Amino acid sequence: MLMAGQLSERSGMAAPLASHAVFRRLAGGFDHLTEGQFGRWVTTARQEEISERFTAPAVMVLHDVVCGEVALKEWGPPAAVAGYSLGFYAAAVLARCLSSLAVLGWLTRVNAINAQRFPPGEFALASCTGLPAAELERLLDEWGLAGLRISAFNNPRQVVVAGPASEVRDALARLKGVALDAKEVPLDVPLHTNYMEETRGAMTAWWSLVPASSPIFPLLSPVTGEILTGGAAFKQHMFASLAVPTDWTSVARSLERLGIRWALDASPGGELGRMTRWTYRDLRVMPISALVEGQG
Repeated sequence: MLMAGQLSERSGMAAPLASHAVFRRLAGGFDHLTEGQFGRWVTTARQEEISERFTAPAVMVLHDVVCGEVALKEWGPPAAVAGYSLGFYAAAVLARCLSSLAVLGWLTRVNAINAQRFPPGEFALASCTGLPAAELERLLDEWGLAGLRISAFNNPRQVVVAGPASEVRDALARLKGVALDAKEVPLDVPLHTNYMEETRGAMTAWWSLVPASSPIFPLLSPVTGEILTGGAAFKQHMFASLAVPTDWTSVARSLERLGIRWALDASPGGELGRMTRWTYRDLRVMPISALVEGQG
């Protein structure tokens, strides 16, 4: 099962699941955790609202948790569960490593720290398609763009970079005609880079007190792709993921090594599944919503 991260949110994304008994059961509890907002966020809220920089994380994590619980009810335990960026938090809830309440506590604290550290517009992120990461890093060094960091390895020829907005836009201008595609993505917090070290440091004391259990399903690290087998390992990798790149290429290769031939994709538009197949071409992917609607 694949759990999506921020930027996958879309208006009405949980509408296909809204009549499912599991959705109805969980929505009440999640409404309580979000001051009555969850059900509206994932069914009727406007795109602009759910894409707000510090609303989207809670929207996507709780949406993916619901998708996972629906899948458990309909098709039983997964052979493995993985999540891209914020999707790893939903995967951890599904694997029973920690509660949704704990995840929301994490998000609330991280968002508060980031709101102080990263004023809107100072940082930016961009995706680059068509260049291996090593070649992109060589070019950035050649161009003197020392503030840019790789934030995510999406597949062997697509990476996300983050850094000061001026340097991101300079890189985009230089990449025209060099990369197959390069474009800014609508985020302005340099997630999964060493710019987040101060945030991670501020989270240390609180995170050390949060209990975590061993995953009940194979849970893949978003940092290395390895199977996490204990609560301590899970906590270590979740903590690390704040300030080191998401490596979805490693996750996809782990799925292949495990012999997993098909996956349910929680991203509303199936984006994560398509990205996964750039690395693991033989993987069959189906959006959870399509299966619930009887299209699979």
